[in-house]
Amino acid sequence: MKATGLHMLIKTYLAIILLMAFGGGLSPASGLAGGSEKIPVIASILPLADFCRQVGGERVDVQVLIPPGASPHVFEPPPSVMTKAFQARVFVYVGAGLEPWASKILHSREPGKVAVVEAAQGIPLIGEIGEHAAEQSQEKEHLGHRHEAGNPHIWLDPVLAQDICRRIAAALIRVDPGHRFFYEARLGDYLTELAALDRDIMEQVKTWRIRGFISFHPAFSYFARRYGLKEMGVMELAPGREPTPRHLQEIVAAIRNYGFRVVFAEPQLNPRVAQVVAREAGVKVLMLDPLGGRPLYGDDYLKLMRYNLATMEEAMK
Repeated sequence: MKATGLHMLIKTYLAIILLMAFGGGLSPASGLAGGSEKIPVIASILPLADFCRQVGGERVDVQVLIPPGASPHVFEPPPSVMTKAFQARVFVYVGAGLEPWASKILHSREPGKVAVVEAAQGIPLIGEIGEHAAEQSQEKEHLGHRHEAGNPHIWLDPVLAQDICRRIAAALIRVDPGHRFFYEARLGDYLTELAALDRDIMEQVKTWRIRGFISFHPAFSYFARRYGLKEMGVMELAPGREPTPRHLQEIVAAIRNYGFRVVFAEPQLNPRVAQVVAREAGVKVLMLDPLGGRPLYGDDYLKLMRYNLATMEEAMK
């Protein structure tokens, strides 16, 4: 072969390699080909962080603002945490008043510098003026409160979680369009797992004899709505506010009236009130976890939800 022919062959080969690396022709398995840096992603809570990792895979570096064991209702991020948030290219938070400090992050960034996913945006919230809110106001047996801005605990409904994951994928594609197929493939895989979780919960809940429950605060309202359960009362009337003795007496009366065997506490909140209620009503306390972070399930949303399902089943089957 002549030297000029060999030279042309080498140039063609190099051109093909460059096209594959930078032209968006990578397969989902190609990951970080080309040595590109990971995309900094900030999520407010662990479940949202897991969604980001599941969709983003090795292309993202995900950090959580609210640490395990902390309640987002009373958490105020220190300056060091806020600094991390200011550096993110994708910012994912719940909204609906759960993270009132999120506005500081959004207002401090130049428009277009960060892709924002507000998970609650566009989702009909329990507690808003609307059909479900009207149903709740007519439910005389429901003891507790509704969030003024709407109940923010949407991620505990696996069907709504699928919608959140789709919007996370769209945000990642917006900041990293060359890896669209990578994100879409990972999204499809995770949506399949979330759909399987939804089916499993639906089938198990059908076998439960008890359909109502008393919780510490209304974290599982969306879960209850999705699967035909009733959150009959909550012990904490407002985030961080001690319930009155009269309210606790009403909760105890409801437990006895409906024959409940369990009250649910949460690891992010002081269990003392739940223990007092359980002792007075002669029932036991079980732990439901809306956020994750404990060794039983870590930061894995699917494991967290299956743990909560098993805990509920123990009390309600």
